[in-house]
Amino acid sequence: MINRILFFLYLIFSVQSFAQDKAEQAIQRLDQDFPQEKVYLLLNKDQYAAGDNIWFKAFVFDAYSRSTLSTTLFVELLDSSKKLIDKRLIPLYNSEGEGNFALPEDLKENTYYLRAYTTWMTNLSEDFQYLKPIAVYNPNSPEKLVQNTLSDWTVSAYPESGSFVAGINTKVAVRVRSKGNTPSNWSGFIADKEKPDVHLTDFKGLDQNVGLFSITPEKSKKYQVTVTDDKGKKQTANLPDVAENGINLQIKSNLNSIDYSLKSNNLTDNSGYYKLIATIGNKLVYKARIKKDNQGETFSIPTAQLINGILQFTLFDENEKVLVQRLCFVQPQQLNVQKPVIQNSTFSTQAKSLNTFEIKSEAGIPHYTVAIYDASTFKNNDNLLSSLWLTGDFTDKIINPSQYFASDRNTDALDALLISEQWTRFNWQDIIAGKFPVIKNKPESYLSYTIRMITNGKPAQNAAVSLMFDGEKSGSKLTAVTTDNNGDLNLKNMAFDEPQKIYYQLKADNTDVIILPKVAFVPLKKELPLTDFSLVKRMPNEALSLEALQAIEGSKFDKKANENVTAIEEVKLKGKKQSPTEKLNNELSSAMFQSPSETIFDFVNDKLLSSGSPDILLWLEGRVAGLQIKRDGADIDAFIRNKKVDVYLDENKTDLEILRGLNVANIAMIKVVRDDFFGGFGNSNGAILVYTRNGNTASKQDPKSLTGLKFFTLNGYDKQDIFKNVNYTNISRKNSINDNRSNLYWNPKLKAQTNQSARVEFYNNDTAKQYRIIIIGLDEENGLPTYYDEKLP
Repeated sequence: MINRILFFLYLIFSVQSFAQDKAEQAIQRLDQDFPQEKVYLLLNKDQYAAGDNIWFKAFVFDAYSRSTLSTTLFVELLDSSKKLIDKRLIPLYNSEGEGNFALPEDLKENTYYLRAYTTWMTNLSEDFQYLKPIAVYNPNSPEKLVQNTLSDWTVSAYPESGSFVAGINTKVAVRVRSKGNTPSNWSGFIADKEKPDVHLTDFKGLDQNVGLFSITPEKSKKYQVTVTDDKGKKQTANLPDVAENGINLQIKSNLNSIDYSLKSNNLTDNSGYYKLIATIGNKLVYKARIKKDNQGETFSIPTAQLINGILQFTLFDENEKVLVQRLCFVQPQQLNVQKPVIQNSTFSTQAKSLNTFEIKSEAGIPHYTVAIYDASTFKNNDNLLSSLWLTGDFTDKIINPSQYFASDRNTDALDALLISEQWTRFNWQDIIAGKFPVIKNKPESYLSYTIRMITNGKPAQNAAVSLMFDGEKSGSKLTAVTTDNNGDLNLKNMAFDEPQKIYYQLKADNTDVIILPKVAFVPLKKELPLTDFSLVKRMPNEALSLEALQAIEGSKFDKKANENVTAIEEVKLKGKKQSPTEKLNNELSSAMFQSPSETIFDFVNDKLLSSGSPDILLWLEGRVAGLQIKRDGADIDAFIRNKKVDVYLDENKTDLEILRGLNVANIAMIKVVRDDFFGGFGNSNGAILVYTRNGNTASKQDPKSLTGLKFFTLNGYDKQDIFKNVNYTNISRKNSINDNRSNLYWNPKLKAQTNQSARVEFYNNDTAKQYRIIIIGLDEENGLPTYYDEKLP
């Protein structure tokens, strides 16, 4: 995670000073060694038809900012029996990636599931992997999906901090759950179980998930809650037994502070201290030692240095046994999310009309994800913010989670929801006892492969191998390498989306290779979540449901539009020219010496780079962050982040001393790679690659010279198709098709130039009267999202 300490500043306050204990040590280890990644997928539709494309944009977070841990995302499409229908391997650049699934035309109507995870996430609970059910309709399928609008629901009651103590006025959250939808309107009352019809307290549901009331329980009494929905259906639930003695932790999350107090009753021993710890994610942000006899006093934690997120309070006794816990949200009244500015907009709700707007340039935002929908048909209720702050960390189903972060949000409802939830990312007693997750799968930087060279059926140990990389950019280049004691070559930090053919020459008989990828899909073990859909037999000539009709008609339009309507983005892609620096990089460097983590200094097109010291070593020290040139007598080496890196001149490995006499004026390009790369063959911590103006580093081999060599092929990332945004520039075609698209515009990477607004153009469908516009950007400096989700005009 980038600069996490900037966002999770320690607020260590204490009524009495105290030393570091096992709980603090455990949570610090958890924070340092076990990041908590979570995935959010933005989709182009709510529901699909057979033959459709599922387009997705992926974001990966560690706690509440962009993850820097993972560079590869695994995305799967599963059927209702967990059978794998399709899968995608997606590269993550600055924690973002995109792709699509082309659904087969004969895919049966059913509920399917999108699953997404990183390699790191496979070490932790599957409960926190992304898993979303989607409905796919097919009128030719023998069975059809039916949504159960009368799903059974249950009710549960949760006293604040989990304790229900006689004589202490206590808030109680009432939670309604269902495998389908819960009642939209409901109310309830509290009663003594011996007098079930006598209302002690009445309350109304705050939303479809929770209600809230307060009560002072009496000793020896038993209480129950009764809930009735708007159709008259009733459900009851027992409250916990009333404890004669105990402690209750009470929280109030205000704009400028989080206030807490401890209320207790009939404690047998008031001597000594409690320890209170507060964490955000895995990060310790507050701790206090409080006297047991300090009754009712309110303490405040300032929120100025905290960020929005779930704050977990845990109260321990002197033996570090957990007594009570409570979750709350930091500053629910004020969501500190930067909002992109829309300007110079022209909106029209006429059929097939052109709409335009610009997104104001913001420092640190290199590009935006932009999706625009017909607001009447797109009903997605779990957005980026609700996934980041809520559903990404809880396993219970939450109806319409995005409501808790909308402009008209009910902060009391969010607080009640958190009273009813538990933090299960970790268990205090386990980590205090040293029981941490076992890490079996460590993430690689992009794609990595072990290539085992075989001769006469045995590994070719410490053998000289000549490789020729047949790349699409720079042709083929001969490279000499040596296998290790296992006969292996290690290829690391590779990012490509076309199969790569690599020719090899090994001076031995009966040669072969074994390819061992270091990234792999992992089958899902847990059961799929239930939905409110069921399959029933389709009757002849039966009318389609509204949802099925919308999905199928939208799919028909997409197919017809692809044949008759010009695609704006496709035209732009075909006409797109490489930047001068990209062109120079492809001309000078071969595919084996290109890396997703490279930084390029272009001396040909940026004349200012040649200014300053003519000594290349001094120039490098002044321009490359973290680079140190260390001299030890006659020896001279380069280090980046305290790791020795290799030096190449025109892609030939050399000593740093050779560069001493090289004048900056003779340099065409310098690349700094901070991780291992393909040409390093698993033995590099990074490299400085210098290309001279007279170098011939990208020379191609005559294809005829490769015909006698053996080769192996590496499969890379899955290449996404081109999304075609509709363009009605040909007026005569406007009336040729019925346009009932739900998704009106899709661009997973709209580039934002410095000091230049990003322009968006989209066409309406035939009926939309309001547009739902979603804009997402990630700040390069702090990793936090910028977010826009509004209905216009």
